[in-house]
Amino acid sequence: MLDKLHSYYKNSLLLSEKPNSSFYSNHHWFKDENSSRWLGIPLESIHNQELALLKTLFHYEFNTKSTNTLEKKWHDFLFSNGMIPEADQESYYRFIQFHLYGSEWEQHDIEEAMYGFFQDNSIVLWKDQASGVIIERNPDQSINVELLRSLSQTLESDFFLKAFFYCGKVQALSIKSPILFTEEQHFFEEAIQLMPSDRVYTFEKCFPYLLSAQLPKHMQEWMSSQLLQIMADEPELLTAVKRFLENNSNATLTAKQLYVHRNTLQYRLDKFMQKTGINLKDFNSSITVYLACLLHNQ
Repeated sequence: MLDKLHSYYKNSLLLSEKPNSSFYSNHHWFKDENSSRWLGIPLESIHNQELALLKTLFHYEFNTKSTNTLEKKWHDFLFSNGMIPEADQESYYRFIQFHLYGSEWEQHDIEEAMYGFFQDNSIVLWKDQASGVIIERNPDQSINVELLRSLSQTLESDFFLKAFFYCGKVQALSIKSPILFTEEQHFFEEAIQLMPSDRVYTFEKCFPYLLSAQLPKHMQEWMSSQLLQIMADEPELLTAVKRFLENNSNATLTAKQLYVHRNTLQYRLDKFMQKTGINLKDFNSSITVYLACLLHNQ
């Protein structure tokens, strides 16, 4: 099939071994799993729909097109078992992973928008066409969630795409950093599936959802029969309780978000406690109920 594609795409290249990215940075590369041959198609010669189709048929090798030596070292370190970037061993870092969903965009336009929100010493790396990581050097421990939300809104309004971010932990650079990066990547992927309405994730935000999704089946069945079925005819009670717990039991804020009077909210909370016998002021009870609410939404 590579021969036919080679004939179809003008100026494409067909090589018998893996190409050197230094010489072929302006090509998309596809490998036939049944041979050692590689097909290179110029970036300007293929449309996004064609690219998406070919990526499902062949192993796809994405080229970062980076000419920056430090960026290349970071890319090799995180994605290709490369050495630790020597110039950066004394610093602390945070990896902010991102994933974009949309039709068409230019990566340099996305990078320009991202760099406008971060310090000059930050680095944007691409893992593939739609995902990558922003590397923050010596960031504050506190996470600026609002900044990432603003960036997500900017990308969505300017480029008509959905932008998701996972803000990792601040860490010292070590040989274990790529492993931690991969673990955070897995959390990120699961979070998008479990919490698609959100745009910015942290481990603390994801953990309850991940935990509820991985509860043993018998525990899920018990929660369903003992808690969720009781509320089956009044789902608004679960909605009120979930939002109330997420807002740290702030009734005023919860009522405002649900567009109901505070007395209406209190009525729903009281009715929930009356029907279930669960006291929402009890810490352990609140955790149990919250996990049940998450399980209900999955």
